[in-house]
Amino acid sequence: MKIEIGKFTLESLTTGMYSEPESCYREYIQNAVDSLDTALCLGMMQAEDFRIEVIVDSERQEISIKDNGIGIKKDLVRKTLLDIGNSTKLHTRNRGFRGIGRLGGLSYCKKLSFCTTAAGESEKTLITFDCEKLKALLVPGQSTEHNLQSVIEAVTDVRVMQEQASTHYFIVKMEGVDDISALLDLETVKDYISQVAPIPFRDRFYWGREVKAKLVENGITVSEYPVFIGESFESLSQVYKPYKNSFETNSRAGVSKDEVLGLSFFRINDSTQQLIAYGWYADTDFSGTLVDDRISGVRVRQGNILIGNQRTLAPYYKESRFNGWAVGEVYVVSPKLIPNARRDDFEKNTTFSEFTIGLRNTVGTEIADKIRTASKVRNNPMQKTIRKVQRDVAKVEELLTTGFHSSAEKEQVAAELAATRRDLYVIPKNAPTEVVEQKTALMERLTSLSAEVDESANFRVKKDIPSNFSKSEKKVVQAMMEVLSRNFERTTVDSLYSEFLEELKSGGKK
Repeated sequence: MKIEIGKFTLESLTTGMYSEPESCYREYIQNAVDSLDTALCLGMMQAEDFRIEVIVDSERQEISIKDNGIGIKKDLVRKTLLDIGNSTKLHTRNRGFRGIGRLGGLSYCKKLSFCTTAAGESEKTLITFDCEKLKALLVPGQSTEHNLQSVIEAVTDVRVMQEQASTHYFIVKMEGVDDISALLDLETVKDYISQVAPIPFRDRFYWGREVKAKLVENGITVSEYPVFIGESFESLSQVYKPYKNSFETNSRAGVSKDEVLGLSFFRINDSTQQLIAYGWYADTDFSGTLVDDRISGVRVRQGNILIGNQRTLAPYYKESRFNGWAVGEVYVVSPKLIPNARRDDFEKNTTFSEFTIGLRNTVGTEIADKIRTASKVRNNPMQKTIRKVQRDVAKVEELLTTGFHSSAEKEQVAAELAATRRDLYVIPKNAPTEVVEQKTALMERLTSLSAEVDESANFRVKKDIPSNFSKSEKKVVQAMMEVLSRNFERTTVDSLYSEFLEELKSGGKK
């Protein structure tokens, strides 16, 4: 008996599989990353040469995603791109492995094309899907003679053209994109990619360095890739994860501002004590729900690509609402924890059960306890003072590590330390023993910090300015930083410095 696969399977694998239009960006970036990894493994290129470019042209209603990875050899293109659900990728090595992700854009444009070439080949292959014709063939009750294979053959066109043998790339292009969706809204797309893609933290989020250091310390590799986005090739800018050092929160008391005071790290092991996942979350004042949806919630990442969304872990908290008070990430390590086809959760197996137990015992419990403790501190004036001083101490410790922008900033920090010491004087000698002990320890730390600040010669300009700058040029930059430090708040100076440094390192080509 001959078995046929019905044409409506294709509809289930497109619209039915990816209910959010933005998912197609994730799928195409995911495939690009796998291609780059393969090129790296084969020694074709170095990680610093990776590049993924996303063009969102709302005027022409076109989208393109290009990577400079390995590409696909011409004799494999048809089978690789036209076979459905028949991928040779492995979930233990690749982020995409089911062979359906490339179909993600079919439902949202009039024409979907893939253009690729591999190094050493003088030809490129262009495969085009006629999405309007596809929709017509999938109208119920019509074109009943077609099955899945014949529909694919009817809506695709394959062309082979000349190309330089030295090039290698893969380009996805969507033409006639549906403007009802948000796929052509550049800022919306940028926000989506910043949360989903395997990209780096922004330099100004200095806690990102601690996250990366802890991952390395625990032998965990979390790869990052440069993704650029713009309306054209001339307007491309790099996308970073949206995490920030401070953010607004909303509670019954109104809107307030929380800062990252430190990070807590946690491990989730299986029953044999093998690592399933490793994560971090920010220790803050936990004043309320984060206003910025781009960073709220502890997020799960596999291959550094988001699984689900900001609410995925909410069920594992003592109170689900507390997930919205938290900021953090969980990096999946175990190959036994497998993303489902929609990538909104994981396949249900023993490892998944152990993972959920671990989540409840770590973030689910710890964050809830810290939120309740923070609430008590806010209602206790002495504990509130202690917390403020601890926060001030953490900031100065971070500055001593990262370096001062200028001597003016160094003087400001010294004056602020003296003011912080005076804050502790309001705590009386007859305060509870625990509070007095905290006060004494902080007094001692403030004394040593003052000495460290006074002796520090750690200025960021000295180590960050490109080595090809002359002494006089470096002095000009240092003088600029002195002026900025005297006239603007530290957060503003830090932001300006980061942008200025990026401009310097790019040679003014950004």
